[in-house]
Amino acid sequence: MAGKRIDEHTLEVLEFEEIRRTLASFAASDLGKDAARGLYPSVDLRWAAARMAETTELTKVLDRGERVPMAGLRDIRPVLSEFGKKQSVFEPAELMEIADTLAASGRLRLFLTNLEPAESAHLRAMGEKLGDFEATVEEVRRCIGGDKRVKDDASDKLREIRRKITQVSENLHQRFMNLVASPALKKAIENDNYMMRHGRPVIAVKSTHRHAIRGTVLDRSNTGATLYVEPDELVELSNELEDAVFEEKKEVGRILWVLTKMVLDQQDAILDSVKTLSLVDLTYAKARFSIAYGMNPPDLTTGSSLQLRDARHPLLLQLISRQKGCGVSQLTNEVVPIDVRLGDDFDLLLITGPNTGGKTVVLKTIGLLTAMAQSGLHIPARAGSRVSVFRQIFADIGDEQSIQQSLSTFSAHMRQVVKILERTNGGTLVLLDELGAGTDPTEGAVLATAILDRLMHKGGKVVATTHLGQLKSFAYSTPRAQNGSVQFDTETLQPTYRLMIGTPGSSNAIVIAQRLGMPKEVIGQATALLATESDGTSELINQIQATREDAEQKRSEAQSILDEADAARAEAAEKLRRIEEEGRHLRKQADREIDESMQAIRRVVDEFAAGMHNAPAAWSQKARTLAEQVAALASGTAMAQRHAEFIAGLRRGDGVFVIPFRREGLVERIRKSRGTIIVLVDSKEVEVPFRDVARPDGA
Repeated sequence: MAGKRIDEHTLEVLEFEEIRRTLASFAASDLGKDAARGLYPSVDLRWAAARMAETTELTKVLDRGERVPMAGLRDIRPVLSEFGKKQSVFEPAELMEIADTLAASGRLRLFLTNLEPAESAHLRAMGEKLGDFEATVEEVRRCIGGDKRVKDDASDKLREIRRKITQVSENLHQRFMNLVASPALKKAIENDNYMMRHGRPVIAVKSTHRHAIRGTVLDRSNTGATLYVEPDELVELSNELEDAVFEEKKEVGRILWVLTKMVLDQQDAILDSVKTLSLVDLTYAKARFSIAYGMNPPDLTTGSSLQLRDARHPLLLQLISRQKGCGVSQLTNEVVPIDVRLGDDFDLLLITGPNTGGKTVVLKTIGLLTAMAQSGLHIPARAGSRVSVFRQIFADIGDEQSIQQSLSTFSAHMRQVVKILERTNGGTLVLLDELGAGTDPTEGAVLATAILDRLMHKGGKVVATTHLGQLKSFAYSTPRAQNGSVQFDTETLQPTYRLMIGTPGSSNAIVIAQRLGMPKEVIGQATALLATESDGTSELINQIQATREDAEQKRSEAQSILDEADAARAEAAEKLRRIEEEGRHLRKQADREIDESMQAIRRVVDEFAAGMHNAPAAWSQKARTLAEQVAALASGTAMAQRHAEFIAGLRRGDGVFVIPFRREGLVERIRKSRGTIIVLVDSKEVEVPFRDVARPDGA
């Protein structure tokens, strides 16, 4: 599987598991939650693009305020997989659980396949994979009641058996009450309660009066003072009741077996639909997650590049929303967005600057949003962001120290970096935190330089953070490398967390020390020492930096103009789409109203012609001619012509929707002379007029 799955260690340090856990909370059923917990970033562009499209389509459905029928979904896979190990039939509760899930499948199939094809092609395709189990659902619900018991009407035989049980039970109870009411037994019995022992009625008799009643002792109290006697007078009725109960059990078992076999005969199709249901619920969770966090779909592309605009770390959004006790969508400026790109004009972004400035958050945001996009998830970034589907993502972030392995922080980092160097190639995204830290600064800097150079040589796209100033020169002097920093406010002595590409970071140590009250003498000496240690490259770097900052500013301004143009183009396209959609809707509505009016006129004229049957021949002929002319006009409407073309193209075995039954069926025979079609619906043949059938998708 090497190279086929995203590195597990990377997903762990990026906290992708937290994303899966959050996603699962938005699912409607255990099916969706299980699918969310098993979600994994794909390295297949087509797969990721298809999942992204499904998420986008369902997000639009929810944004329109439509209610997706997710109720009733159950994870029935364990019920089906465990069958046969300890049981020979499904229990009534299990059958109802299966029926509820299959009914939910039918509702979702109808909902998804009736969505607008132009806007929901992927969702419609998912709906078409869901099976139609309406007959099974109806039969289970006919036989099993809401109390999870087999209904009396499940079969004629069961109804008769239960009627007999009721009658015998009433006779038995009446006979019992007559016995205990006998004056001769008043002193012999403890009470006149109707009691059962071993499924048979008994009278509580005092042990001292055992011979007051003829019968069999079935039980006795703990003290032995009370005997529970089955009277001989009740034995025949008790036997009759016992036989009836046995017959009931047999008939219930037979009914459960029939229902069980009905389910088992469709087990493969049911499991296929359950698998699709889990994907539907997963998509539903993705869409709800996207709306709750104000996310957008990135453009997925080939190659190895990314451009994230106004990107925010989703778990940071989640943390702050919990601290403030509000929804993520209510947050405004609490999380500073970042704009970052990689792989277009440079392949290495080296972010320098002091600790606690937000460098690590930038790394995690890049890695996590890329993994989310490759999982078919929307990301918390502005529309127009772009992410390639990388073949591999490697990350070395945070404290990798291992006490058990007696490794220092530096050694632990190097061990991970060695693995990354071995496995990096074209199509790999590499994220390295504090490269070169934990050892001598000079050695750390040269080692980091060699590592970065090697990663770029192997085709990797690299984002690295460091506080080692020596690496700035490497980024300036190396083709397709770029410096970056997280902005620091020297007035407030606080990081702003805003990423600046083209500008290297600075520790700002002397400035910070001065503002914190360091003696002027110390500051002066430090400044002088810093000047003497400069080799002249600082001035050159400053000049290059100024040039790059100017270029970056112009690029940003140009991008803003492009964004405005894209937004205007998208708005115009959306307006045009709405106008065209409204036009199609109005045309359909007009066609429908014209057709309905013509059909109404045709019915009136047909009735008139029929009433003129016994009129004088001339008048009768005129009435028939009028009816034929109206029929010709009615058949010329747009809807009638489309329907006629549909009927003309039908062949045996084609699927049709039978309007009176609201069910789909298969064409068995077409009787053009009679204007009817024989359709196989639920294994039964029905003959209906041409006008009572439509396309299966309702088009």
